[in-house]
Amino acid sequence: MEYEYLKEPLQKYIDRLSGKSPCPGGGSAAILSLALANALIVMVCNYTVDSSKVGENSRKISKDILDNALQIQPVLNKYVEQDSIIYRQIQETMKLLRKDPTRTKEHEDVLKKSIDLHIQILDYCKSMLHWNEMLMDHCNPYLISDVGVSTSLIEGVIRATVINVLINLVEIKDDKYAAEIKNKLQILSLLTDKAVDIIKKVGAKISLRT
Repeated sequence: MEYEYLKEPLQKYIDRLSGKSPCPGGGSAAILSLALANALIVMVCNYTVDSSKVGENSRKISKDILDNALQIQPVLNKYVEQDSIIYRQIQETMKLLRKDPTRTKEHEDVLKKSIDLHIQILDYCKSMLHWNEMLMDHCNPYLISDVGVSTSLIEGVIRATVINVLINLVEIKDDKYAAEIKNKLQILSLLTDKAVDIIKKVGAKISLRT
């Protein structure tokens, strides 16, 4: 089954999300939040690359970030729908597994596909936090609050994505794979501390303007 959330009105996505339907769910909503966070980064950069309120070095840094953020935007947009596609596959293999217990690997492979997708999301979170950390000091000063909002969204996505990984990891029987994922989560979950630090610094910069 294919999903075309991005081609539908936003209201329809919200209605689907709030309705008694498995898709979209928490995974898709989290990825959508990250897509919005990245879109804010793009906006901040667009307002900075030719701004007279920052120096040449800041404009160059913003242009580099802009190029990178534009590259991942369509990927994130696609993942908003891809999460639902994979979840449907999980449901299908779960039904097959109930009828035939020998199909464990087939079900586990799809669970791993979902986990790997969300681990990739955490990697994007890491990159985007780095961009916001730089933009905090180099963006058009009138856009500093948007850096803070973007970072706040990313922080929420990190927490949500860890949950989405763990719920699928419970069913994984491959101990080696599970150990590798848990190790990655321990490293990447520390990103929340970085996000909180950026948000505090953004708040401090805003306070200096009042």
